[in-house]
Amino acid sequence: MNNNYFNMHVLLAAFIILSPLQVAMADDDYIEARRLLDSGDIQPLEIILKDVRQTFPGKVLEVELEIEDQQIVYELEILGDDGVIKEIYINAKTGKLLFSKEDD
Repeated sequence: MNNNYFNMHVLLAAFIILSPLQVAMADDDYIEARRLLDSGDIQPLEIILKDVRQTFPGKVLEVELEIEDQQIVYELEILGDDGVIKEIYINAKTGKLLFSKEDD
């Protein structure tokens, strides 16, 4: 039982130590996204959302900025007005729709 108590404290200590690292990584992601926007490598999210909503009306649940196939992509998860969740992939530089699919 003493060993379990020790293991629990080690896990708790690791969590406490690593938690600020997660926040720092999130801050770095924001800085990188801002750099890409300022350099013209990506379009502003508000422009992307305006265009996407014309084709895919609904509520935006999640937005991610990712690199896929050597291009920067906005990945949007939208709850459509029809009640179906869709994943929309947009080239972040051109604003072009790459593809969309129903969420798994």
